Amino acid sequence: MNKLQLRRWHRIVSVIIAAPVALIIMTGLVLQLRNQFEGIQPATVKTEKTNQPLLTLEELISKVSGPIDQVIFKPEKHALAIRMKDGTEVQIHPQTGEILKSAPRRTNLLIDIHQGSFLGAWSQFGLFILAGWGLLFLLVSGLLIYPWKNKKA
Repeated sequence: MNKLQLRRWHRIVSVIIAAPVALIIMTGLVLQLRNQFEGIQPATVKTEKTNQPLLTLEELISKVSGPIDQVIFKPEKHALAIRMKDGTEVQIHPQTGEILKSAPRRTNLLIDIHQGSFLGAWSQFGLFILAGWGLLFLLVSGLLIYPWKNKKA
């Protein structure tokens, strides 16, 4: 393949993968800043330890209603969060059971968009994998095209 053909394929591939790569870049940038914006991910409420024992998992779960996706306990921050399947994050004091904060958490949606799974497995393993291979092609072909492009002049 000569450089003219390589340059042509470089342009074609870049147009084809532009939308998925733009989604990956934009969601990646937003995910990097998720701790700075409450609308993306609720800030963790730090609590003080009391002399009471930690509540049992059943006692903590009884404090919330609805289907639960995850229970996260961070001992160093003494913070407990229950993530609901509807995207809400409920932060609870692990010893008193007091609900400290209940807020939407959009990080999971952004991760699904970032990795391409928001439309199902076909988009993650079809479209976004092809975009990854396309990016690799653009990197290699760009390195082959660019350094020698202006040497003849």
